[in-house]
Amino acid sequence: MRKSSWVVSATLASCLLLPAAASADGLFFGAKTGPMLLKDAVTSTSNIDSHPTNVGVLVGYDMGLVVGDIGVEGEYTTTVNKGKDILGNDVSADTKAVYASFRTAGPFYFKVKGGYIDREVKVGSTTTKKTGSSYGAGLGFGIGIAQLELELTQMEKDAAFVSLGVQF
Repeated sequence: MRKSSWVVSATLASCLLLPAAASADGLFFGAKTGPMLLKDAVTSTSNIDSHPTNVGVLVGYDMGLVVGDIGVEGEYTTTVNKGKDILGNDVSADTKAVYASFRTAGPFYFKVKGGYIDREVKVGSTTTKKTGSSYGAGLGFGIGIAQLELELTQMEKDAAFVSLGVQF
């Protein structure tokens, strides 16, 4: 089974099987997908012609407050559809991150997060590994036990992830 097929299958399975486990007070699980907006890992310029699409899974814990939720989240994403640079080389990225987060109260909410990320970007045969700070902001909507979130995550100066996700 190809890597992308395995990741998509695991993500879908987690979305179907984990909502019952998420009923533990404050614990949540989720999945997200979207474009990984990268600059060329070698030259740090915008030589990317088409950006890769990543899929990710996350697990977190929220501690409810009157004005919202403060929490911690762990996230892993991997490329399921490779991008191309202007020379035709394949472009992909894998990320692992941990964040502190805050969500405002209510069915429509605002989210901010900040933390540490470890990422590996491949452009052709060149692999670049970086670690550092990452932060993001998003909007969400709660529907029953699920929450839908649209989020922008900035990874230092040369990468960003625009994602649409669901969590339980």
